[in-house]
Amino acid sequence: MREWIAREAEAATSNEDLARRFVAECRRTRTILPGSSTIERLCADALVEAERRIEDLIAHRITPTLSENLAHLLEDTVDGRVTRFVWLRQFEVGANSAAANRLMDRLEYLQRFDLPADLLDGVPAHRVTRLRRQGERYYADGMRDLPEDRRLAILAVCTLEWRSSLADVIVETHDRIVGRLYRASERLCNTRIADEKAAVRDTLKSFAEIGGALLGAQDDGTALDGIIATGPGWERFRTLVATASALTNVLAADPLSRVLDGYHRFRLYAPRMLRLLDMQAAPIATPLLAAVAMLRNGIKVDPPVDFLRPNSKWHRHLRAEPSGDHRLWEIAVLFHIRDAFRSGDIWLAGSRRYGDLKQLLVPPQR
Repeated sequence: MREWIAREAEAATSNEDLARRFVAECRRTRTILPGSSTIERLCADALVEAERRIEDLIAHRITPTLSENLAHLLEDTVDGRVTRFVWLRQFEVGANSAAANRLMDRLEYLQRFDLPADLLDGVPAHRVTRLRRQGERYYADGMRDLPEDRRLAILAVCTLEWRSSLADVIVETHDRIVGRLYRASERLCNTRIADEKAAVRDTLKSFAEIGGALLGAQDDGTALDGIIATGPGWERFRTLVATASALTNVLAADPLSRVLDGYHRFRLYAPRMLRLLDMQAAPIATPLLAAVAMLRNGIKVDPPVDFLRPNSKWHRHLRAEPSGDHRLWEIAVLFHIRDAFRSGDIWLAGSRRYGDLKQLLVPPQR
């Protein structure tokens, strides 16, 4: 039973969980149950031993060079105020380019660590979560007091987990920046429509008067030629037509016609974001991923628009842009990156929030 409980302790999520498993195993094997205090002590000891084995397993997968680099997290400081270890875990979703760059500073630093691919192989997910939470509770002084294997395991797990979490937070920050720009553009369109409300009313009133006069002349059987000349006059009529045409454009405008105003904020962080994030895509989003690669590496030829739906409003706005001006195309790509992450057509490897949705599916039975 000791071998069994040692093996089960690694998968158990709590002392109570392990105790329930132990009781069930005793009943299955028809073993006499010991007292409750004995069971509790056995389970507690087994959980402690399991935790130590997992910490040793992770620590022995860390190379001496990586171990030295991880140790610097507890020694180096940022701006002479906080240790690098504490600085790295201080992140949250932002809403502007400055916040995005602060997040990418942390992600860029974490990506320097050459973590082994098998670092967490065979380690239950709840054990990884527990090690990460322990690292988020400790400060540098407390970490230095821990046994070496445990300290290394916590540092390595936190480095890997924070790297994944930061990538998720950067995507969420980009989502918010895109959303803020679209809402600001929408407000501008609505404000412009509201400002032209009086002009719309006056123009419609003038056309209604002219139309009424024409219909009256038609009913009376009189000539229509002089209605405009004797009424508002041809110059006034031409002005009304021009005003109506301009107002039609105002009323038909959509927020995409104003998003170019936010191009500068994308340039402050988007190139760096595209370089740091390892995006993968489903077949349907392959054209978008190709557009991302072109945007990342520089636009040297006419950029493709096959990532847009055939009925997308972006086509009309892109056709109206001057030749060689690709700014609106870049914004279209960044907008569609946001949408693709939301739909799951694009994902990040190892991500919890923006990971491959297929990994959540139950594998087919063979």
